[in-house]
Amino acid sequence: MRRLATLGARLRRGRVLHPRGRLLAGTLEVTGAGGLGVPVLDERGQYEVIARLSKGGSLPGRLPDVLGLAVRLPGPVDLLLSTCGAAPWLLRPRAGFTAGPYSSVVPYGSDAGPVWLVAVPEGEDVPADPALLPAALRRGPLLFHLLAARRDTPARPLATLRVRATLSERADLSFDPVRHGHPSLRIEGSLARLRRGAYQGSREGRHAEL
Repeated sequence: MRRLATLGARLRRGRVLHPRGRLLAGTLEVTGAGGLGVPVLDERGQYEVIARLSKGGSLPGRLPDVLGLAVRLPGPVDLLLSTCGAAPWLLRPRAGFTAGPYSSVVPYGSDAGPVWLVAVPEGEDVPADPALLPAALRRGPLLFHLLAARRDTPARPLATLRVRATLSERADLSFDPVRHGHPSLRIEGSLARLRRGAYQGSREGRHAEL
């Protein structure tokens, strides 16, 4: 996986997945009801964060795609979510950045047991074109309600992410939920190994010469 990711990043001269997106300035308001064992998600407070909305397959314009929402929390702790269907483990292409929920797709291991992280958007529908995000944010912030979902209990509210402005892309900022994780919110097993190789290979390939 690492070699494939390195080659893909070299050929693209950038990210292998989610290459088209925009960095965003936001505020995360935490409810204090997390119970996951991660202080930044368990303790009531407000944090300045960097987020990114992106298109997974880099399809042009407004074409539907599996969209991504990445958030860097203090720590750092990186959360990477993708558009999903009614169940958080089912990926679903969307035609708008606020047209439906995002999820971690696979459950994290946490102090509360296996848990999916889910973000539910609120407000204006923004077409799935990163170029349209600056204009949309000038009309007002985008809201995403972050939840912890389990199979056997109702979803628990964790925080509200308020995205308010775009930022210039920074080549040295790479979201990585394995490298920037927390011991109490773990991506486990074979998926962790695959992701570790994919993200490392992508970083290496982006900085290598063809």
